[in-house]
Amino acid sequence: MSSVSLVRCDGYGRDVCYRAVNEAVGHLGGMERFVSPGMRVLVKPNILHASEPEKAVVTHPDMVHAVCRLLKEAGCQVIIAESPGAGSLYSSNGLRKAYETVGYAEVAEDLGVELNYDVEYEEVPNPHGTKIKRFLIIKPAMHVDAIVSVSKLKTHLFTYLTGGTKNLFGLIPGLEKATFHGRLPEPDDFGTMLVDLNELVKPRLQIMDAIVGMEGDGPYSGAPRVIGAVLASPSYAAIDVVAARLIGMHPQDVCTIKAAWNRGTLEKDLDEIEVLGERWEDMVVDDFKRPSTYASGKKKRSGAIERNLVKMVRVYALRPAVMHSRCSLCGRCVRSCPTGAARESRGKVRLSHKKCIRCYTCHEMCTSSAISLERSLGGKALALAVERKNRGEKTP
Repeated sequence: MSSVSLVRCDGYGRDVCYRAVNEAVGHLGGMERFVSPGMRVLVKPNILHASEPEKAVVTHPDMVHAVCRLLKEAGCQVIIAESPGAGSLYSSNGLRKAYETVGYAEVAEDLGVELNYDVEYEEVPNPHGTKIKRFLIIKPAMHVDAIVSVSKLKTHLFTYLTGGTKNLFGLIPGLEKATFHGRLPEPDDFGTMLVDLNELVKPRLQIMDAIVGMEGDGPYSGAPRVIGAVLASPSYAAIDVVAARLIGMHPQDVCTIKAAWNRGTLEKDLDEIEVLGERWEDMVVDDFKRPSTYASGKKKRSGAIERNLVKMVRVYALRPAVMHSRCSLCGRCVRSCPTGAARESRGKVRLSHKKCIRCYTCHEMCTSSAISLERSLGGKALALAVERKNRGEKTP
């Protein structure tokens, strides 16, 4: 049986987070269940961008401090390592800026733990993968005894939720991430790839920062939202199931959870997941804002119906648009676009909707909030027809 511990925590602060993480891990049997003295342990937080913690884009430094402190107390050597989002170059200077902005440099100095600046990576075979048979993975992740994932609970325009499973995507170096969006434009395939990655790397322990999450059009442009929870689990998939329920999402709507369920790494009946500590039903944030791309209960179809449906979905789907007055021409969207739909021409970023696969990576990577999401004229008409039908009105 998969187990997830759930602890109420109403705010940040090093001592507050330490008590909450200690309690959460304690419900699972304590840190000694997962690590031993002398182990070299990689702590993998979520650094999408070099962003201030209060924006809820990154794993809060107080949570990272708490996890590193517990590992140090267990006699482990600790290294913090990450490769930020798909539009970021994987460089020592970029890592240094990210660690300092997010607050991890101070954490490392206070506890005497190591920050990774090694930007080498290795090709790792994955013979048991169902979608991906080899990954490029940052070097430090392959030369430690254990990995502890410290994720951030956020919405996500493409996968709907980013938590434990997707956090390991940060082990893929820099711009290599964009290639997966190009090869796997369907969320279900992308989710399967992430499960392949987790099954290859096998993190020992999952800790999730859900004290303040992100709602709306995450993982960057959403809004901070208090959830008041810390979660822990040995299972990357089970922790996401409970996280999804906390924010009112149906777990099977999340592509990473569905992929893990199909793989058999979750119970067939998700209600059998054991939740220790608080009852998740008592902590649900009922009006948590979902991403604007969210659609529940989609069914598979085939043949001509499927092809027509795909065309309708493409017309209906939100597509990115550049707000040139806000654009700083940083180039993140161009570097991260897996299909070349984003390009810089005559001093402006231009988007080709024909090439766009609606992965929303450009929106995710933009630190200037210069990329909006909108519908085409046909999409607006289709959305209006759907809205009228839902209200019981006749379409003119």
